[in-house]
Formats: sequence, C-alpha cells, structure tokens
Amino acid sequence: MDYLPSSEGILKKVLGYGYQIQPGALKILESLDDEKALEVLDSFPEKFPEAIVIEVKHVERILEKTRIKKTAETREFRLKLNGKITQIYDGSGLIQRCPKCNRWIIDNFCIVHSDVEGVWDLRIKARFDDGKERCTLIFKRDLTEKSANITLEEAKKVGEAATLERIREALFGKNFEIDGVKLNGGNFLVTDIREV
Repeated sequence: MDYLPSSEGILKKVLGYGYQIQPGALKILESLDDEKALEVLDSFPEKFPEAIVIEVKHVERILEKTRIKKTAETREFRLKLNGKITQIYDGSGLIQRCPKCNRWIIDNFCIVHSDVEGVWDLRIKARFDDGKERCTLIFKRDLTEKSANITLEEAKKVGEAATLERIREALFGKNFEIDGVKLNGGNFLVTDIREV
C-alpha cells in the first residue's frame, strides 16, 4: 500500500486524479493517519464522479460513512506479537486532541468541531513486522511514556521534534514482544511491550 507522509504526498495523489482540493479539505486529510487519508482519496472518484474540486463536505461525508461502517464491524482480538518496529509514523509523539471528541487535531482544527482549544497528549503509531506480516501499532499515553521514558510534562518542555526523536531512539529497529488488542482494519492497540 502507498503511504502519504505529508501534505505534499496528499496533493500529489489529488493532482494524480486530476482534482483540485480546498484548503479545509486538505487540512482534514492531513489530520488523518496515512491509511485513512489514502482510503478517502481512493474512494472519492467513485463517491463524487461529477466533482472537480475535493471539498470539506465531500471528505466529511466519506469519513462519516466509514465511521458508521467501522463502528458496526469493530471486533477485538487479544494477541501476543514478536517482531521489530520498522517505522515510527508522523503524528507520533506530542500531539493535541479535540477536547470534545478526542480526535487528533492539527493547528487547533477538529474535523468534527472545527476550531477548538487542543488538549496535549502523547501517542505512538508505528509499523511492526514479525517476519510474516506487518501491522500498525498504536500506543496510548501510558505506554508511550513507558516505552520512550518520557512524561507528558517533559515532552511539552522539550517540544514535538525532540519528543519524536526520543521515541525513535527508544523503539526504531529494535525487537519487542508485544501484548495487545487487534482491531478490524489491522491496527493493534498495545497494552504491554517488552524488549527482547
């Protein structure tokens, strides 16, 4: 699967389809994880065949349908994994969340609640490879603090770039045994991690 590391990647995909995109719609796509942004862009031509410009309302409609579908299908599977963390995704480290819906936000903009005052949080999104298959790991604040040996208060003092670098140094390229919950869509919510 192709990944979109930045707004540049998103714009390239949009232009590849022959579309233009509103700044607000681009902002929403940038706030999503890479797979979700790609999923929205891939479904756009089918959902809105007559459109030439990707608008906020289009992206919100696609996301709303996907969210309803995912909520109905979500099942959990508890697993243990052994393997290596091969990538730390953008959007890891010190982030802000919407105080109303807890979504990851950029520049105090929530795709559901528009302009909000963000709440600081820590998280990690990482690619994990066990030699047979890959999945995306998600670490909530407590496991992020434990894994990178940094508290939220320390992260706020050192800033986003230094926090992300500390996470990379602690996890990237190392072998771990991981306990967690596998969700539909291939994401794996980490509940415990041990270096091996």
